Amino acid sequence: MTVLRVGTRGSDLALWQSNWVSERLRVAHPDVSIERIIIKTHGDVAVDQRFDADWPVGGFVGAIEQALSNGEIDFAVHSYKDLQTAVTPGLVVAAIPEREASHDVLVLREMVDLSDLPPGFKIGTSSPRRAAQFRRLGDVEIVAIRGNVGTRVAKVETEGLDGVVLAAAGLKRLGIDPPRRIDLPVDRFVPAPAQGALAIQTRENDDAREFVAALDHSQSRRMVESEREFLRSVGAGCHTPVAALASLDGDTVSLHAQLFSEDGKRLAEGVESGSDPSGVGQRLAVRLLGELG
Repeated sequence: MTVLRVGTRGSDLALWQSNWVSERLRVAHPDVSIERIIIKTHGDVAVDQRFDADWPVGGFVGAIEQALSNGEIDFAVHSYKDLQTAVTPGLVVAAIPEREASHDVLVLREMVDLSDLPPGFKIGTSSPRRAAQFRRLGDVEIVAIRGNVGTRVAKVETEGLDGVVLAAAGLKRLGIDPPRRIDLPVDRFVPAPAQGALAIQTRENDDAREFVAALDHSQSRRMVESEREFLRSVGAGCHTPVAALASLDGDTVSLHAQLFSEDGKRLAEGVESGSDPSGVGQRLAVRLLGELG
């Protein structure tokens, strides 16, 4: 019996994701036993720190990557959008399972019309991308919030917010179905690059890489690679309002992206298509950077 150790954060969503991956690995490899190792990251410890310029690169993954590099775990399960764009030396994303829903959801205290939000509508989010997208709708107040999925949903009531924005994938994975919600259209509210996708990370030259490769979904990988290449090519950090979503039609990748100025007031937006996911992401990044100036 082969024993593999999986590293994960301890949040409800992270545990769900690591359990989901582990169950599928046990089906693919009945002779493998999986041991879960919970690791606290900077994001788990610095619970009151805002996502600003002082937030460290890889704040939700750094400690887990370190444990993987040190051989304390054999593979890690991340929300792909938490991974920094620069590849950590010696590590590789060995599998990207089939992607969950990529769009955002606005969870509401009372139902509203997106095209006619009341003045001063209070939206809870710490995402610069989400804040910039909603400010384009009119007079909204952005309230920075943090916490796990359930905590942020509850803040609609506990903090007097009119709504909070969350990823549909997290709500679905945890079985949370708020009674008042709007599934935000991706043509206007383009999601974060790789939103809804998981990254299973291993050491580059390790037997675990072959074990987890059984869960790789080639179509999801092609879409995520295009989105992440766009993110890398624009040089965006976690504080830059940037959005990208790819789709597939046969071998053709179509990438729709939004790139905002740092203050979120100016927007460059466009679509690029082609057969090479990375090339599509690079070309669109160059074009939008030029348009944004």
